[in-house]
Amino acid sequence: MTDTTGGPSKVEATGMMIALLAALMAIGQFATNVYPPSLPTIRDEFLSNDTMAQLTLTAYLVGFAVMQLVYGPISDRFGRRPMLIYGILVFILGSVVCVMAPTMEILIAGRIAQAVGAAASLVVARAVVRDSFDGDQLQRVMALVSIFFALVPGLSPFIGGLIEDYAGWRWIFVLTGVAGVIVFAWMYRKVPETLHVPLPRLDMASVFSGYLVIMRSSGFRRYAFANAFVFAAMFAFFGGSPKLYIEILQVTPKEFGFYPPLASIGFVIGGLTVSRLTGRVTTVGICMLGLVVLVAGPLISVVLPLFDIVHKHGFNLAIVIFVTGLGIFLPTAMATALQAFPDRAGSASAMIGFLQMAGAAAGSALVGLFQEQEPVLTYPLVMLISVLLAAAVFLLEGRDRPARI
Repeated sequence: MTDTTGGPSKVEATGMMIALLAALMAIGQFATNVYPPSLPTIRDEFLSNDTMAQLTLTAYLVGFAVMQLVYGPISDRFGRRPMLIYGILVFILGSVVCVMAPTMEILIAGRIAQAVGAAASLVVARAVVRDSFDGDQLQRVMALVSIFFALVPGLSPFIGGLIEDYAGWRWIFVLTGVAGVIVFAWMYRKVPETLHVPLPRLDMASVFSGYLVIMRSSGFRRYAFANAFVFAAMFAFFGGSPKLYIEILQVTPKEFGFYPPLASIGFVIGGLTVSRLTGRVTTVGICMLGLVVLVAGPLISVVLPLFDIVHKHGFNLAIVIFVTGLGIFLPTAMATALQAFPDRAGSASAMIGFLQMAGAAAGSALVGLFQEQEPVLTYPLVMLISVLLAAAVFLLEGRDRPARI
C-alpha cells in the first residue's frame, strides 16, 4: 500500500484495515443509535412532543440520504481522501452544535450537520472497498466489514443509556464528537487514495446520466431497492423501540441499552454464515435465506401481542432473529449491487446509500406518525410490511434474470 500522499493504491484486507473501514461506515450509524434512549428526556427538556423528538432522527436520515448522492460523483471525480477529510470534519462540527443546542430546532440543525458529514464517510468508505476488491473477495470483505459495522451501532444504545443515566443527553454528543476526532486521525494516517480512473468531468448532465445508467440496471434495482425496504424495517425499530421499552414496558434507559448489543450477536452469526456460503451458494440463494429470516423476526413481534403476550423478551427474540437475517442479506446485497459498476463505485455506493436512508427515513417517520395512537404494534407492523415489500421487490425484479449481475 502506498503512503497517503502517493498515487492511487488499494487497501489490504488486514484486520485493522477492515476495522477502520467499518468505523468509517459506522460513524453515522453510531450517531444515530447512541441517543434514542434519551429521546423522552430530550422531548421533556425542550417541552416538545414525540413528533418533534422523532424529527431529530428523521431529519438526520433525510440529510444522510440526500448528501450521499452529492458525494458519490464528487469522489469519482476528485478522489476518496478529500471527501473523507471534509466529511468527518463536518460531522465533528455538527456534534459540537448538538452539545450546545439551546432549542429543539438548533438540535435538529446540528443533527443535519452530523448527517451531512457522516454521509461522506459512509459512501466513500464503501467505494474504497469496491476500488480495492472484486468478485468473491469483495463479498467476503463486505461481510467482514459488516460484522464490525454491526458491533458499533449495536453497542451504541447501551453506551447512550449509560450516559443518559449518569451524565445527561448532551454528553452523548460529546462522545460522538470525540469518536469523530479519533476516526479522522486514524483515517488520515492509514487510508490512501484508491481512485484509479477519475471521471473525466463533473457536471449536472454527467451526474444525472451516471445515476441513470446505474438505475437502468435491473440487477442493481433488485438488490438496492430490497435493501432500502430492509433499512425501513431496521429504523422502524430504532425509532419505535425506545417508547415501547422505556415508557410502555417500564424498562430503564440503561437496561434498554443492553438489548441492541444482544441483537448484534445475530448480525455476527449472519455475517459468518455469508462467509461460509460465499462461493458455494449463489448470491440469490444467500439473499433469499436472509429474507426468510428477516420476515420471521417482525412476524413474531406482531403475532405475540395479538395473543396478549407483551413482554420485553418476546420483542428481544424477534429483533435477534431479524438482525440475523440482516447479517445474511445486507452485505450480500450491497456487494452484489456494487459489483457491476467498478468505474462508478462512488456513484453506485451513493445510490445504494440514498435508497437505504430514504427507506430508513420512511420507516422512522411512519413510526413517529402512528406510535402515539398504537404504541405496541406500530413499529412491529412497519417492520413486517417493510420486509415483505423487500421480498416482493427481490422476487419481481429477479424474474427471468440470471442469478448474478
